[in-house]
Amino acid sequence: MKFGKNQEKYLNNVVKLHFNSPEEFSTLFKKQSIKVTNAIVQSIEKTMAEGKRTAPLFEITFEEHDNLYEISLPASQWVVALQSCLDHYHEEDMADEAIDTWKLLEAAKVW
Repeated sequence: MKFGKNQEKYLNNVVKLHFNSPEEFSTLFKKQSIKVTNAIVQSIEKTMAEGKRTAPLFEITFEEHDNLYEISLPASQWVVALQSCLDHYHEEDMADEAIDTWKLLEAAKVW
């Protein structure tokens, strides 16, 4: 798995991920990753600031396949996703990120 050309590449707040195989892709969400957590929080935050209702998260490509898959998150799922991100930040003792995510979570609850 590659996070864009330089490990992480954010274009319009979408994380571009390239995988060698579908099996490699399936492992991405089986364990929590700070990079994925950060991408979710940042995308929701930017989307809310723009007044939109769907947060684009990832663009997925696979080696030897021409298709591009986009993963986005509708506003109806933001509270659940942000709570999961908040829990992950707590587990990793990332207090500043947890505080910022809690504030965003509270805003999403009334969105």
